Amino acid sequence: MAGGMGWRSTDVHMAPAQTTELSNKEEIYQMQKKLIAAAVAGLIAVPALAQTNVTISGRFAAGYQNYKLSGGGSTGLDTYNGVSDQSSRIIFNVKEDLGGGLAAWGQADMRFSQDLGAIAMSGNTGMGLMSNTWGKFTIGRWDVHYMEIAAGTNAGMRAGALENVTSFGLMSQVNGVTIANGTRTPNLMMWDSPNWNGFTARLGYSTGAFGAEGGTNGGPAGGPGDPGDGHAWTGAVRYANGPWKAGISHWSADAEGSSMPGILGAGDQRSTRAWGSYQFGMGLSIGLAFDRSKLDLGAVSSSRSAWYIPINYAFGPHKIYFDYSKANDASNTVGNSAGKQWSLGYDYAFSKRTSAGVYYTKVSNNTAGSYDMFAVGRNSASLATLPGEDARMWYFGLAHNF
Repeated sequence: MAGGMGWRSTDVHMAPAQTTELSNKEEIYQMQKKLIAAAVAGLIAVPALAQTNVTISGRFAAGYQNYKLSGGGSTGLDTYNGVSDQSSRIIFNVKEDLGGGLAAWGQADMRFSQDLGAIAMSGNTGMGLMSNTWGKFTIGRWDVHYMEIAAGTNAGMRAGALENVTSFGLMSQVNGVTIANGTRTPNLMMWDSPNWNGFTARLGYSTGAFGAEGGTNGGPAGGPGDPGDGHAWTGAVRYANGPWKAGISHWSADAEGSSMPGILGAGDQRSTRAWGSYQFGMGLSIGLAFDRSKLDLGAVSSSRSAWYIPINYAFGPHKIYFDYSKANDASNTVGNSAGKQWSLGYDYAFSKRTSAGVYYTKVSNNTAGSYDMFAVGRNSASLATLPGEDARMWYFGLAHNF
């Protein structure tokens, strides 16, 4: 001791046995901490590992549109002004590695409207198996045929409206009647090939392309056709290599309860389309597409041919668009049923994910033509054109992808 009752650390001396005992206890304590940390990490890693096979993506898209009908003597809703959602969505993708290059996958594509709050699992939704060797098998509900031109010609606007996409509108109609649903085809089984030196292929079959299978079962005994025999098949071959894209797609659909052996029935459809495009190095893209479609009207069938030119030019964050399409007169109609549609647009990319723009679209029908912009009926059925009516639309849009 020094200085009376005060203790200093230097005054405390431990025997060798005490030092060894404390050292062993410290080692045990440190080991226990490591074991606890490992256990906690293991508990955290289990859900994290499960989540590595789940991805979430999507898109917010909405804006203001001004739509107007003219000519044709319309007595319905001639003008529409309002906020309009443009197929906003949240997409969930899951994938499990099964070994040997095989994987199970699933996708749930949920569409929602920011203007009215509606929500539905109405997008590309399905499940299946996939392999790097033989490709991808899908069973579910998916976009086929009508989407091929847009993807193959670099068409589509970063923040535009659905109505602006002329390849979905006039190019996918026979005088106002939509071919290949103009949306996802239900009850679908589909195979997509792997990429073979730039070539890809698709083959799909639907047991009921226009809705629930057997929708007209229980009809009058002995009536014509087979009420449960509605089906569709589709196939496509595409090429994409460097600046070049090209392809061809076919759609063949028989409506439920409408077909007789060897005879088309009311509502049956046939469609073939081909396309090509070239992307120049300075930001200019030019495409060309042709479509030949036939619709059965019951007593007769009506067919028409149409062509489409999409042009866009990107410079920095800016992008300018011009689309033009024209449908010739449909056969077996009163005549003068041709129509044309063109779109002009500009948008600005604030980032890789966020864009805003302004767009104008015009549809002009001959006296018996009834072509519409794509998806115009989602705002009001009264906005559909009557024979000889024209339509035009301004759209100011904002979009964010995630």
